[in-house]
Amino acid sequence: MPFLPDDYLPYLEYLPDLQKCANIFMTFTPLFSYGSTCYSIHRTKSSSGFSLDICCTMLMASILRVYYYMCSPFEITLLRQSIVMIFIQCILLKVGLKYRSQGYDPDFLTPMPVFQLELTSRVPRRMSSAHAMKHETYWMGDWLSSVKLIMRDCYKFTQGYLSVLFISALRFFDVYFQRPGHFWQWKHEKPYWVFVVSFMGFFATCTLFLHSNTTYASTIGILGLFIESLLPLPQILLLNRLKSVENFKVILLLSWLGGDCIKISYLLYGTNDISIIFILAGLFQMSLDIYIATQYIQFKYGKHEQDIPLQDRSIDDIVFSMLEEQKSPTDTT
Repeated sequence: MPFLPDDYLPYLEYLPDLQKCANIFMTFTPLFSYGSTCYSIHRTKSSSGFSLDICCTMLMASILRVYYYMCSPFEITLLRQSIVMIFIQCILLKVGLKYRSQGYDPDFLTPMPVFQLELTSRVPRRMSSAHAMKHETYWMGDWLSSVKLIMRDCYKFTQGYLSVLFISALRFFDVYFQRPGHFWQWKHEKPYWVFVVSFMGFFATCTLFLHSNTTYASTIGILGLFIESLLPLPQILLLNRLKSVENFKVILLLSWLGGDCIKISYLLYGTNDISIIFILAGLFQMSLDIYIATQYIQFKYGKHEQDIPLQDRSIDDIVFSMLEEQKSPTDTT
């Protein structure tokens, strides 16, 4: 038995194509998600709680995606979405800078800790140059015990080195630390636009001469996806430091999560001409957005410590506490 009578079948031709509707919706999704954030910042006259690094991330990723299309064409809808994203991010950057705190000065931010000093505090004393006068011997009386001690210290040195390296990389996304050259922390508006235009011009020149080079196309494609997948990271670190979501726009979080679901569904079922790397990058970004959702619930409705000074609330505390929990009392040297 047919679902509709035959008399109604001719009228189906007047219904819009679902594929075209999905393509149009995907194209203008950035306007809905980030447009609401622009309006919220303009209405409250404050961009506090919103990380301007989001604009930097999406501008770089979208620009690279446009150039990647010129080298290796993919689904045209994603190209249109990238162009719309560049447009709305420029507006969001303009609004965010306009309503940034009047007293903002990057010179007052916390300087980056010295890598060597941090590493010294995390490695065994026997392997630290800071304790050269107090070095202990590795000879334990027999070869087996000595080798075990060396292997244990090598493991602890590797763990300490990787943890300090990981935290140093995360600090680059933490808006409370000074970045090299105050990158994307400039006091005035002009350097932001100079960087955006220079970034576009540099890769436009490279694409003009290397558009037929497969290695170059793969490089900018992967780089763009990697940058975009890190989009929620600055906001995660900002919320972790503030321990509050007072000025965080929940509509932005909902638009991120909704956009992730729509994008992944579209990549899986809405098109055939797509690479697996797009799907993996989307899943990674969605996992970070879910983490922000847990942060929002925790800081909005849960109990958290209030006696920690603001300047001491950073990603360092989390990573180092996790490492300390893994330490056994016998590992202390």
